[in-house]
Amino acid sequence: MAEPESFADRIRARYPEGLTGLFAIGGTRTTYILEHNRRNANPGKIDDFQHYSDYLLERYFDLIRIFLGFGGQNIVITALGYQSFYERGPQYAQIISRSTLSLIGDRATAYYRAMEIDPYFLGIEPLLLLTPENPAQVLGAKLRAFEQTWPYQSGRRKVVWEIASIPLFTFWRAQDVMDAEATTELATAIEQAHDLYAVDEVLYRYYSRAAYGVDIPMPHFYLGSNRNGDLKIRSVLPNTFISGTACRLFFTPYPSLMMPSEAMQAMLEDLAFSEQKLSSKQMDYRDRYTPELAEAEYEYFSKLSEDPGSILGLSRVPRAGFDRG
Repeated sequence: MAEPESFADRIRARYPEGLTGLFAIGGTRTTYILEHNRRNANPGKIDDFQHYSDYLLERYFDLIRIFLGFGGQNIVITALGYQSFYERGPQYAQIISRSTLSLIGDRATAYYRAMEIDPYFLGIEPLLLLTPENPAQVLGAKLRAFEQTWPYQSGRRKVVWEIASIPLFTFWRAQDVMDAEATTELATAIEQAHDLYAVDEVLYRYYSRAAYGVDIPMPHFYLGSNRNGDLKIRSVLPNTFISGTACRLFFTPYPSLMMPSEAMQAMLEDLAFSEQKLSSKQMDYRDRYTPELAEAEYEYFSKLSEDPGSILGLSRVPRAGFDRG
């Protein structure tokens, strides 16, 4: 008797190109504080930032392990925006520069080898523009040196760490990254393309390869957090590649790193195997409505439109009797 097909096998069969997910990690300080400090007299105070860094590294590894265990192939994690080096003062910039180096430390490299995954660092080029005494520049240089010595192998699963990316900078320098042959092939492909899907595809292959340094499929989903009620897209550079394609957006009402394996599986199950309510390809919606259904839906939407609190993404629910004047 054949063995029952595992969930991971089903996912790999559903996405032969390799399931690719974008994970915007938010609420890291909140996660740590609630896990370790919630019974302290001043729970919000972090006394040991090295312990904080070590804890987060393990939580990152847990997230990667869960995703790959369910059949994922490529995981893109937005760990740090360039604004972090400026918005919380020079001391914080030094702390995060030092802690981010844990992604290429001994524990991390042992993890990558054990999991048989290749690590990449997305968007670090702007850091190299800074002065050598800037801790962010030191971080960027060390991450780049690590990439130049890591033994990458074709076909391995991949973890891409997005660090301080500025998408327009990445696109501006793309022709310096890609060789002349690839640039010429792109121009020829665009000239010969008479289909807008084909134009989008060849542009994606070129610019994503320039950004990632390797071929990564178009993202299939994005996972963010709306723990404060708002909906933010924080995977900055990867989201520029989506181009209006069918990338599903998911948001947790809690910090991202608190997501358990059961929730991950439920999300991937819905992504891969649920019956999607896709947009109709008909010119209109004939035979979709009865007069009764149209009337009921009109009343329903009218009632929602009268309630500002029905808007998704609000960080605060407007009080009753909300007056826009």
